[in-house]
Amino acid sequence: MNSVLIYMLTTLPQQILRHTKSDNENGEGVVSAAIAVVIFSALGVAMWLAFRSTMNTATGMVNSQVAQLGN
Repeated sequence: MNSVLIYMLTTLPQQILRHTKSDNENGEGVVSAAIAVVIFSALGVAMWLAFRSTMNTATGMVNSQVAQLGN
């Protein structure tokens, strides 16, 4: 009798968690994909801003060098 009581007390929390845990994971892939899209969008914007800044600097330097050639 004592061992049955110990068994019930040790396995009851596991049984409760097993039955209350939701096994429905529908939509998890959609959420993960949305997070990935947001991250890649932010990276794309950051890369575009860096590229635009680099090109503006390079254009200014080229124009300066071309202007010096004519002098």
